[in-house]
Amino acid sequence: MELSKKPGFWARLKGAGKLLFSGYDAVQNNRYRKTRGYQQIRPEEEELNFYDRDSLIADLMGMKRNNPVVKSICLRKKTDVVGAGIWPQPNHSSKSFNDHLLELWNDWANQCEVTGTMDMTQVQQEIISAPLITGDIGVNLTREGLIQLVDGTRIGDPQSAGYPTPNANPDKNGVIVDKWGKPIAYKVGRRLNGQLTDLKRIPAKQFLLFYYRMRPEQWRGIPRLAPCVNILQDVDEYSQIEMLSAKVGASLSAVVKRHNAVQFEIANREDANQQDQEGRLEQFEPGSVYYLEPGEEISTIASNGRPNTNGVDWLKFQLRRVGSAIGIPYEFLLQDIGKSSFSAAQGVSLQYQASIEDDQRMLINLLDKIWRWRINLWVAEGKLRIPPEIGNVYSCRWQPPRFRWINRSSQVQSDLAYLQMGALSLDDIASTFGDSADNIMRQKARNICQAKVIADEYGIEDWRELMNQMQTMANVNFAELRDSDTNETPEDTIQDYDQPTT
Repeated sequence: MELSKKPGFWARLKGAGKLLFSGYDAVQNNRYRKTRGYQQIRPEEEELNFYDRDSLIADLMGMKRNNPVVKSICLRKKTDVVGAGIWPQPNHSSKSFNDHLLELWNDWANQCEVTGTMDMTQVQQEIISAPLITGDIGVNLTREGLIQLVDGTRIGDPQSAGYPTPNANPDKNGVIVDKWGKPIAYKVGRRLNGQLTDLKRIPAKQFLLFYYRMRPEQWRGIPRLAPCVNILQDVDEYSQIEMLSAKVGASLSAVVKRHNAVQFEIANREDANQQDQEGRLEQFEPGSVYYLEPGEEISTIASNGRPNTNGVDWLKFQLRRVGSAIGIPYEFLLQDIGKSSFSAAQGVSLQYQASIEDDQRMLINLLDKIWRWRINLWVAEGKLRIPPEIGNVYSCRWQPPRFRWINRSSQVQSDLAYLQMGALSLDDIASTFGDSADNIMRQKARNICQAKVIADEYGIEDWRELMNQMQTMANVNFAELRDSDTNETPEDTIQDYDQPTT
C-alpha cells in the first residue's frame, strides 16, 4: 500500500498559523465574504454625505408617494404612536395652577405652528414619521412663540462651498459643533430646484433636532428605512413581474409561424394597409374561423405556471425583514393579524407595543423641552404667575394614547382591576379613547343633570331609570315562594347585585 505524502514545510507553517492566529471567525474571509474586513471605520456624516443623502431621501420620498407598503409604515407611526395626541398633565399641589397651565397650553396648541395649518397633534404626527424618510426633523422655537417644523432636507452644507471632498468640511452635514462635539448651531436653508440655497445659521438653544441615534458621536439622523430600500425595491419589482405574468396567463396570446422566412420578411416590410389587403392575420375575434396562408401555423403563448403561487410566502418573508428593522410587525404592516391564533396575535401585539412605547418616550422627551420653553414665555409675557408654594414649575406628566388589546372585554375587566388597585388612573384609561378623565367626568355630570331634568319633565320618580347605570338581578327561589305560608312577598327577596345573598 502506498503511503500518503507528508505535508511540506509551508503547509505545516500555514496550519500552525491558523491555530495560533485564528482570532474571531467573524473577521475571516472566504469566497462568499470577500470584502469582509476591508471597510474603514468612519463617522456617519462621511458614510452618508450630502450627495448620497439627497439621493437616498429622494428615493424614499418617491416610495412614500407610490409604494403602498411605505405609505402604510408612515401611517402606522402616526396613528399608533401619536393617535389623538400626547397631552401634558401638570402634577402640582395647586389645582388652580394646574388648570391655568392646561388652559394656556390648550389655547396655544390649537395654533402652535407658524403656518397656522397644523395643531399640536398634527405636529407630533409629522415629527414621529419624519425620521423614516428624511432621517431627522428640526423644531425651530421662534421669537413669536410659535414652532416651525424644518424638514431634514433643509439642513445641510452648501453644495458649492468650495470643499474638495465632503469629508473636508469641518461641519457635520449642516451641524456646527464645538471641540467637545456639542452642537452650537444649525445651518438651515431652502430647496430651490433641488439645490440647498440661502443658508442661515440658527443657534442650537432655539433649535431642536429629532432623530434616532445609532452611535454616541452622531449629529444627523439616518433614514430608518435606509436598510430596507433594496428589499422594498425587490418586493415592488417582483410584484410587477408577477402581475405581468398574471395578465399574460389571463389572456390568450398567439403567434403565427411562417415556414418561408424570406417571404415573411418581405411581407413584414409592406405597409399595414397592403398587409391587410393581402390577408395577414393580425387579430383574433371570438367565434370566427380563419384560414391561414400556405406555410403558416398558430402557436399559443402560455404563462408556464405563472404567477408563482409560492411567491406570496417569499414576499411575506421580505416584508417581515422590513418590519423588524422599523419595529412594526408584518401583521400590523399589512393588517393581516386575523390569520393567526389568538395567543399569537396577543404576542405580536405586545411586541409591537414595546416598540410604540419606545417611540413615545422619545417624543415625550422633545415635548418636555417645548413645555419648558412655553412656560418661560408665559412667565415673561405676564400670563403666568408662579405661586410661592410651587417647587418645580416644569413638573409635568405626559399622557400618551394607550395600546388596546385584541380582546376588548378582557381589556375592560383588567382596566377595572388595575383601577381598583391603584395601578392605573382614570386618565390612563381615558387616554385609550383619545380623551381625558376630566372631560369624561364633566360629560357624565352633564348627562346626570340632563337626566334629572327629563325625569321631572315626564314625571319619572327616579332619574336613574333613564340611565340604568347599575346592573341588578332578582334572586328568588320559586319553590320557596309557592310553598311558603308567610307574608313574605317576592319584592322582599329581590336583592341588589352588589349585596350578598343570605
